[in-house]
Amino acid sequence: MRPLLRLILADELGLVRAGLRRLLEDIHHPRVEVLAETGDGQELLELVSRLRPDLVVTDIALHRISGLEANQQIRRHYPEVAVLFLTARSEPSHVRQAMQHGAAGYVVKDGEPLELTLALRALAKGQHYLSPKVSGAAFERRLRAEGLGQSELTARQRQVLRLMARGKSTKEIAALMGVSAKTVETHRARMAQTLGLYGVNALMRYAIKDAIDSGEVG
Repeated sequence: MRPLLRLILADELGLVRAGLRRLLEDIHHPRVEVLAETGDGQELLELVSRLRPDLVVTDIALHRISGLEANQQIRRHYPEVAVLFLTARSEPSHVRQAMQHGAAGYVVKDGEPLELTLALRALAKGQHYLSPKVSGAAFERRLRAEGLGQSELTARQRQVLRLMARGKSTKEIAALMGVSAKTVETHRARMAQTLGLYGVNALMRYAIKDAIDSGEVG
């Protein structure tokens, strides 16, 4: 049975690649197969052309061509290949550039290992993923900018919002909060009404797109 995600790993440090490869191959949901690895951006493009993976997991810092430049070329020439950034860089400019040029996700390296699993789960569903380190601050700033304080979104609704940003499903959120799935759905519906957002992924898209467009990621 073909793995759900066939990927190429790009990081300029060999020891880091070795550790990441082990971590990625230990992930079972979704199933992962690392097709190749490289520390060179030009070689990454050649590997993508030859192997046509489902996903590229890359750092920003690569030899010859940066991960940001490689992302632009991959999205231009191979739009079916998703790109997930896994990097120590959390500057707003880097996050904006990555996401504006079609990256599927952005994970900061100082997060917990589980975060990589959550990101891959989201990408496997065709969703986007941002590290809580960059998305959490964007949520708070956007809510404040629009005057959406504690009176508009309750503490429980904010908790649902943050868990959504971590890629949690309705059932997982319900279990973590100790409530029913229906209660989680009610929180989502009320948040959608308050924020004027509708659709399955509307709240997540709101956090990502609006924060990036306004330059408030970070």
